[in-house]
Amino acid sequence: MKRLFAILSLVGLLAMACEPMTETPVGGDEDNLVVLTSVINIDAEGGVAEIPYTISQPTEGVTLEVTTSSEWITDINIAESIELTIAPNTLAESRVAIIDIKYGADQCGVAVQQAGAKGGNDNGIKITVQPRKVKVSATGGQSSVEYLISGAEVGAMVDATADVEWISDITVENRYVTFVVAKNKSTEQRVGTLTLSYESMTEEVAITQEGAVADVVLTASTTTPRVGESITFSVIYDGEDITAVSKICDYYTNEEIANPATFDEVGERAFVAKYDGKTSKVLSITVNPANAPDFPEDSDADNYNFKYRMLLIDHTGTDCGYCPYMMESLKTIEEDPAYNDYFNIAMAHSYNTSDPAYSNTALTMRYYYQKTLYVLTGFPTLTYNYQYGDSAGSNISYVKSHFNKLKKESADAAVAVAAELVGDKIVVSASLKSKESRSYKFNILLLEDDIYGKQSGAYYTWMNTHNNAIRASYAAVNQADITGTEWGYVSAETTSNKVFEMTIGDSRVVKANCKVLVIIAAQDSQYGNKYEVVNTTMCDLGESKPFEYR
Repeated sequence: MKRLFAILSLVGLLAMACEPMTETPVGGDEDNLVVLTSVINIDAEGGVAEIPYTISQPTEGVTLEVTTSSEWITDINIAESIELTIAPNTLAESRVAIIDIKYGADQCGVAVQQAGAKGGNDNGIKITVQPRKVKVSATGGQSSVEYLISGAEVGAMVDATADVEWISDITVENRYVTFVVAKNKSTEQRVGTLTLSYESMTEEVAITQEGAVADVVLTASTTTPRVGESITFSVIYDGEDITAVSKICDYYTNEEIANPATFDEVGERAFVAKYDGKTSKVLSITVNPANAPDFPEDSDADNYNFKYRMLLIDHTGTDCGYCPYMMESLKTIEEDPAYNDYFNIAMAHSYNTSDPAYSNTALTMRYYYQKTLYVLTGFPTLTYNYQYGDSAGSNISYVKSHFNKLKKESADAAVAVAAELVGDKIVVSASLKSKESRSYKFNILLLEDDIYGKQSGAYYTWMNTHNNAIRASYAAVNQADITGTEWGYVSAETTSNKVFEMTIGDSRVVKANCKVLVIIAAQDSQYGNKYEVVNTTMCDLGESKPFEYR
């Protein structure tokens, strides 16, 4: 209390020393600095305060200095006036701070008197919340308010509740209350209340959410029609079907098209709906070949918890005398239920060109892991995914050790595949389903089974028959990059459908023994944002492989 009385006495002196004068500035005729107030009174809620001043004869190289030792006064800004930010006073007692102002030899002080907080319970406990009103857009999202409990024990926390269902996921931590506001699908504004309570004290925060703006929405009976297949467009506005009074236009040419419509060329198309001066978002249509297989049906459209299958590549060759040891290790994990559900494997025969399973694509894969990733130093070598900086020899314990480091119980994206052999072409219909919004790359490896080639060092007859041998790649690959080509951006909780064609140019390939391995990849911060494998799917020709869920 002695200090408070001393400060209050100083306030009185400042009132005399810095009081505005009509004839002579503070300090005498020669003073340049004139402060036009000596005391600032501010309420407990705090805010921004201003100290007006003038400098009659500015001196080059001399600047105005404003300081205070009080922590509850911050953000001092010197412009045409001196602006101060005063924090809320949560205590019942008023408080005083001194602002020291200096310009060259001229000095002056201004007192800031802040009122004590009103309210509180019988124990002097009070909850202060900032802000008291929160505005949220129609799209919703996460928001927070800051609170302070004065007069309570250290570490005291409030309880927080909401009176409406669209305010949820309320958490209290480190003086903040965080909450999630759901998307407002109505065009009407809505208001809810967030209540913070501690013992008998409560404080309320008003949450106001804007109403949604009605959009023109264009949909189609299918976004992946085949050539010659009819599709029908529908247009909805504010919950009503307005197709009959809307125009469906090509996004690029702005020409109106027929509805229903058919397309005679393979490719990407884009359309919008126009109604009463409003235009819908772009609807993309992918016109696929007439012989494209049907996309696999999704048995659980709302599920985004996928089975994860990493990519394994065994670098091998028929003249490699040690490679049978790797063949046996791989056979062991393929038969082990603790491992066989977590990978797809491709065999890169690149050790010797006389190998009947040898291919240029396999050689490129070898050079990537050997000369770019530096994990292939001999044969046999088992590599994992695209960026994993280690590999395994034939020892089963090492194979499992690296496998265990990369094994995941689930993935956030997956690809469903259907593949058909049409003449010398393989047609693949692929659906990429993603939990998160991301840009993806992909590749399709053509694999062949049942290739006979006498294996050096073989100690079982089955080792002379080679399966999953890499024959070709859909995407261009080189020793610096084997991660594939762009699939494109996929929005969160959506599915993107595409059709691809591969030509089998190698006459040695037995088409009936082929399958495809589809690999999707995305940037991974763990590897410097390089593209790493997200998931893989293996599919025999003439078959369909749907999404695999955990």
